[in-house]
Amino acid sequence: MTAFRASLALLSGVLAGAYLHIAWLFLSLGLLAASCLLLPEKGKKQRIGAALILILAGFYFHAYDAAHRSSLLAVAAEERSVLAIGTIDSSVKRDGDSARFFLRVQLVGETKDTMQELLRSERIALRVKLSDETEAVAVETWLAGDQLMGRLHLGLPSGPRNPHAFDYAQYLRWQGVAVTAEAAFGELEQEVGKGGMFSLFQKWQSQAAKRVERVFGDSEVAGYMNSLLLGVTDRVTPETRELYTDLGLSHVLAISGLHVTLVSGMFLWAIERIGVPRKMALFCTIAMLAGYVLIVGASASAVRAGMMGGLGLFLQTMARKLDGKDLWGWALMVMLIANPYQLWHIGFQLSFAVTLGLLLFVPIIQQWIPYGPGWLRASLSVTIAAEGVSFPFLVYHFHQSSSVSWLVNLLAVPILSLVVLPAGYIALLLSLIHPALSILPASTVAWTLENLHAPLFRLQAAHVPFSYWPHPPWWWMSLYAGFLSLLPILWKVGYHRSRDKRMYVLTLIGLLVLARQPFTGADEVRITFLDVGQGDSIVVEIGKRKVYLIDAGGTPAYPNRELWREKRDPFEVGKDVVAPFLRARGIERIDYVVMTHGDHDHIGGVEALIPRFAIGAAMVNGSPPRDKEKEIFAHFDERQIPILTGRPGHSWSDAPDVEWRWLHPDGSSAHTGNDASIVLALTAYGKTVLFTGDLEESGENHLLSGELLASVDVLKVAHHGSKTSSTEGFLAAIEPKCAVISVGQKNRYGHPSLAVLTRLQETGAEIYRTDLQGAVTLVIRKDSFQWKTQIHNL
Repeated sequence: MTAFRASLALLSGVLAGAYLHIAWLFLSLGLLAASCLLLPEKGKKQRIGAALILILAGFYFHAYDAAHRSSLLAVAAEERSVLAIGTIDSSVKRDGDSARFFLRVQLVGETKDTMQELLRSERIALRVKLSDETEAVAVETWLAGDQLMGRLHLGLPSGPRNPHAFDYAQYLRWQGVAVTAEAAFGELEQEVGKGGMFSLFQKWQSQAAKRVERVFGDSEVAGYMNSLLLGVTDRVTPETRELYTDLGLSHVLAISGLHVTLVSGMFLWAIERIGVPRKMALFCTIAMLAGYVLIVGASASAVRAGMMGGLGLFLQTMARKLDGKDLWGWALMVMLIANPYQLWHIGFQLSFAVTLGLLLFVPIIQQWIPYGPGWLRASLSVTIAAEGVSFPFLVYHFHQSSSVSWLVNLLAVPILSLVVLPAGYIALLLSLIHPALSILPASTVAWTLENLHAPLFRLQAAHVPFSYWPHPPWWWMSLYAGFLSLLPILWKVGYHRSRDKRMYVLTLIGLLVLARQPFTGADEVRITFLDVGQGDSIVVEIGKRKVYLIDAGGTPAYPNRELWREKRDPFEVGKDVVAPFLRARGIERIDYVVMTHGDHDHIGGVEALIPRFAIGAAMVNGSPPRDKEKEIFAHFDERQIPILTGRPGHSWSDAPDVEWRWLHPDGSSAHTGNDASIVLALTAYGKTVLFTGDLEESGENHLLSGELLASVDVLKVAHHGSKTSSTEGFLAAIEPKCAVISVGQKNRYGHPSLAVLTRLQETGAEIYRTDLQGAVTLVIRKDSFQWKTQIHNL
């Protein structure tokens, strides 16, 4: 059996162990034993061997998983504080006034006298709060292997609070972490560890990163080159990182086979030039590769590339060759045996999937393109293969894959790999001799990046269609995986005639069309009340016709903060909550942005959405704009986005049986602040939803004095459930059957008010709350009315 086939069996076994009860593995083992008597002799050993590897891999995963179960879950669930002693188990990442890393805890207790050793040391995710700049400087000297003792406040990681949002709990699960902790820097005692290989290489990486900063000078270029050359990704500017993500270039910033090939090739060439014999030079290069992988952070892609490169070089010392797929298989098996949890790391998935895709599909595509220069055919083949294989991973995890990423990669990657990358390494090496020698290659890098990034930023701002993709269902992922698996098999057995090629192309096009989900939700109205903390943001999708965004939440601003407290990429609701949800729905255009009023917790997130989405028009209350509103209006004007308002009695329809009505305000200056909130009524298939912004008692009374619907099916409770809204008279008039309260967890305002909850209950309304249930989704169809909640369904 080849290493490639064995690795596929092992991979399947790890998946079986993760998703099947162990009883199924015992049953499979029994069936395997019985099949030994029934299988034909031809190919019997290979089939039994593959099945045995699969079953044993499943058992291995169960054993590995059991060995990593947490013994601190009960304490963490109660959010208790404990005294703990542990060892730093990762690099320490400081961002502003906090630092994060993994801590391997060995002892815990209430006091020093009652501390007990855990049965197994346990990895936890620790966040250290920093109170002044001296602490920020000190925490950056901490290294893997250092010991910490102090009081930790334990907790459990939270899952996603909005549909298809980043699942922090699952992420930590596959990092071998079940418990999180917080501590103040002043409550921790640090003791420098004895150090080990990892901490030594971490020091070298840190020293090299500082040298890169000196060589390249400009902080933006230096941050980029630190990622490109050393795998230090946290210094890339947020704008550049987002640019590369949007255009499908993120892989360039990950240490991969390209880096390993370039570095090993340069090193091997150099030592052979000074007279080292070929065989000794190969061994030296293998040793150098091991050190290089460690110094760049030993990411999954770096380890995979280093292992494949090192094994290939080792075989050269014995004048032997091994098929690329078998090199891939050996790397996969070693890494999964070392840590099967890696299979759920996105970097691991992309690295192995794309590498296998290049091995399988590049020869096929080169045969498909019979004309043109060899270098162009090779570049096209590599680009198409990488794009095709990475596509399902990108749309599943990030809901992004630019329709022009293949062209961007075809043009930009050669420049980055043939100019920027080697010039960067040359500048770094020459600086070791004398800083002046690095000026020319460093200047070349800076000039190239400036002239490359400028057009890329313009392309990003153009809102190229088919860049955001809805979250793919399991059946689509299965179909796409089946297509990728069958194509090389069919090609190998002779199905590569013209009509076969046409069928492959048509199948791929069909899969891409299905990925857009053109038939899903065409005849429904979907309303999602997003969990944006203490704020409002509601996405209304009218079939496939229109998208409304009613408010976009807002992150509290902290002016006059000390510079050292500023985060590299601060959390922002519009960018980090609303935009990811819209991408996950495949939404690229917002037809109407409704800004109910000028409070920051309603409109603060709009600013981040303007450059990321096409916007048809903005709908405002007509009041004189305040500070934040003025900034947003200026952005609308820059992009020639119309700013509209309405009056009571205005109505419009987006689809048959779907009608909007503007109820408030009426344009008079009598309404200010919260009482100037836009109030809209949406009637869809006989059901009415009332959106009230932050309307308070005065505004409600004004509505009652006018013409209002006798009753509504759903009320978006005004002002997050404040006692100054949702008065008895108002609720009695509209008789809501359901009520949704958008409110932040443990907010300092005490929302929602107990009085409001009592009033709603007395009207018989069923209550949904984003602080308790996460995002709340209402789907209205002609024959159904369905609620879904992110945290649990009611």
